Amino acid sequence: MRALVALIAFAIVTGLNLLWWWLPNRPVEIAGWTSAPLESVSFAPYWPGQSPISKSYPTPDQIEQDLKRLQGKVRAVRTYSTGENLETVPQRAGKYGLKVWEGAWLNDNDKENLEQVNLLIDHANRYPDTVERVIVGNEVLLRQELTANQLRAYLRMVKQRVRQPVTYADVWEFWLRNPSLADEVDFITIHMLPYWEDEPIGMDRREPDGQLSIEKHILDIYHRVQARFPGKPIVIGETGWPSDGRMRSDARPGRVEQARFFSMFRSLAEREHFDYNIVEAFDQYWKARLEGTVGARWGLLNAYRGDKFELGKPVVSEPHWRSLFIVSTLMSGLLVLGFVSWRRRAEGRQIAIFAFFSQLILTCYVQSVWIDYSRDFYVEKMLGTVFWALLLGAFSYAVLRGIADSLTGQMADPSLYGARVREAWRAWRELPRFQILKRADLMAQILYLALTVLCIFYLIVISIDWYDGIIRLSETWWRQIAIDGRYRDFPMWSFVIPSICLMAWKLMTVLRAEATRRPERLWRALSFGRLLGYDGSRGHVRMNRRLSRVRPVLPEIFLAGLLIFWAAVLVVTEGAIKLYDGGAGGFIAADGGRWVIRTLFWNTQSDWLAGLAVLMAIPYLATIYLSVREPLAEPPPDSYTSKW
Repeated sequence: MRALVALIAFAIVTGLNLLWWWLPNRPVEIAGWTSAPLESVSFAPYWPGQSPISKSYPTPDQIEQDLKRLQGKVRAVRTYSTGENLETVPQRAGKYGLKVWEGAWLNDNDKENLEQVNLLIDHANRYPDTVERVIVGNEVLLRQELTANQLRAYLRMVKQRVRQPVTYADVWEFWLRNPSLADEVDFITIHMLPYWEDEPIGMDRREPDGQLSIEKHILDIYHRVQARFPGKPIVIGETGWPSDGRMRSDARPGRVEQARFFSMFRSLAEREHFDYNIVEAFDQYWKARLEGTVGARWGLLNAYRGDKFELGKPVVSEPHWRSLFIVSTLMSGLLVLGFVSWRRRAEGRQIAIFAFFSQLILTCYVQSVWIDYSRDFYVEKMLGTVFWALLLGAFSYAVLRGIADSLTGQMADPSLYGARVREAWRAWRELPRFQILKRADLMAQILYLALTVLCIFYLIVISIDWYDGIIRLSETWWRQIAIDGRYRDFPMWSFVIPSICLMAWKLMTVLRAEATRRPERLWRALSFGRLLGYDGSRGHVRMNRRLSRVRPVLPEIFLAGLLIFWAAVLVVTEGAIKLYDGGAGGFIAADGGRWVIRTLFWNTQSDWLAGLAVLMAIPYLATIYLSVREPLAEPPPDSYTSKW
């Protein structure tokens, strides 16, 4: 009978697990999504392990393979540099029917700039049938590495010596700020990236008349630049959408969203006769060190040259969802089998409850580890992935072990439980280390404290706009630390198990029947002392009385305060935008912009992380509540003092 119940319970939770993975990953039909080739794509042929930072460059044969891979998908490619074996592009692109928009990379180094410009001139003249445009510099004004006058000199140098049309490429605002440069170019090349705008624009936002806001934004900017430079052709030199990474306002990266953007923009370009270039051909993993996951995921193809989606066909958000479903189901099945085999006292209802929570926790665990592995949360990706896999694995073990013990009446004596953080910490320090695996309650408490500190750390790092510092590690080697919150992902899944899963079990235990109804039962169940839930059959955790109600719970006050405060800061900073267009209201920033809270709560990823942080504060708040309501210890009578 128990085996039949276990089989039925496993079948039910497997069905629920299938819905978990299948529902968000159903193939999505994209309106207007066709297999027609794109006009042009940015071409940076770096493979995983290669980057301009490490000065490891692709070989000419690798570059040619990439050009062949793009055959039929695009009409032209845009390069950003003339060195680093990139002469291969104009040299061999014609074999695959591709034209080239060749660019020279300019910075604040005159010697390097002259090398780039001379190579650009040489390639343009040597391969005139392939190089159809030349681009002198990319966003050098945005980076403030050259002045407009310095840039003007390089433009004139190139224009005098090539036959192709000459331009400079930058974000559209910088063309409006430097209109005199228009006289030096044959056409204006602007960058429009709605995801990176001061006010990001999501794919689903619409205007009152029903028009997509992102489409209206592109049209407005194009016409604004066109009106400022009448008679000059306008080329959109960069536009695109990331396929993964963190949200900005309501702008959500994703494969489906990326395909929707490509489809929307191409339809708009055909209707309005835009000349454009998409960012970019291949994902560039090396950018993750500078810009997090989102910086590495703008490619039409992934970094290993595989298709993210097929042009004109339905798009799936997570192509690997079937494998993840199978792994999480098998792991849960093994746990249920072990529970039924080793816990002979377990009845049908208890088996069903354990099956549900084991599947819930293991599905969240697999989801978390996969996201860590497939994204770029950490500077050292594998180190961070392994660390979180071990930490969440240990915590999941403690929680599931505690659930199994509670369901079968094998929990430790409540008097052994640490009612507060201080007692738990003291008990852990005094416990022989080899016993920690047997004390699921204490193991869960200590790991919960570690996860709390990590959650606070992430809230602070993501909320900070910029921190830049230098650490001197030796006489000759320095390391620069740069943390920019807008590039950091929201690690929601790292904290789902210690918040939602744990809270679901704690609330479940409150519903269990017990012989005697005790006051404040819910608060005791939610408290840190009962981290694994309230076991009605074994009494309750007694909190040692003190002459002060507050002093024993200072750690709880500190941790809960930080969680709630920084959760609020995160929501506000993600909802605050800085406008430069003279918008009314808001606080004036040092650079002349205005900070306004216009997109509060639009970023659902930041809202989720903030909500998980608040849930993690509940056990501390419950413990504080119980401590405050607890009667103070009475001082001894006068007859017991030194007065007598």
